[in-house]
Amino acid sequence: MGTPYAYGGGGPDGPGRGFCDNGNGSSGGRCAATSTIGFDCSSLVQYAYWPHTQLPRTAAAQYQATAHRPVSRGELRPGDLLFWAHRNGSIYHVGFYVGDGRVLHAPRTGRQVEVVALDSAMPASDYRGATRA
Repeated sequence: MGTPYAYGGGGPDGPGRGFCDNGNGSSGGRCAATSTIGFDCSSLVQYAYWPHTQLPRTAAAQYQATAHRPVSRGELRPGDLLFWAHRNGSIYHVGFYVGDGRVLHAPRTGRQVEVVALDSAMPASDYRGATRA
């Protein structure tokens, strides 16, 4: 909790310096990720599960790797992975279910790793579903 968000930053070894790509990693019109040591959403998940479960690096790849173990909203358990997708179906965000309708996630540039209500983590209409790693 409280670790900064860094687009492209972090991995199995912990927080790392991010990068900027097509506006991602920018804040206030300037690249913030390259000067920030932290996690993005998928590196936070990767770090938490490593080395017991070696998940891929991106949210989309993590969804693909775990999609064969879907979890309904009524069956969520702490540690389940929660995914959000664009209208075209491409996964763009992942977080952990921590119980009581809350999610632990690294939301975006300028924010920190936080716990929030599942329905306020990302747009509710983008919620794709949950899987068990």
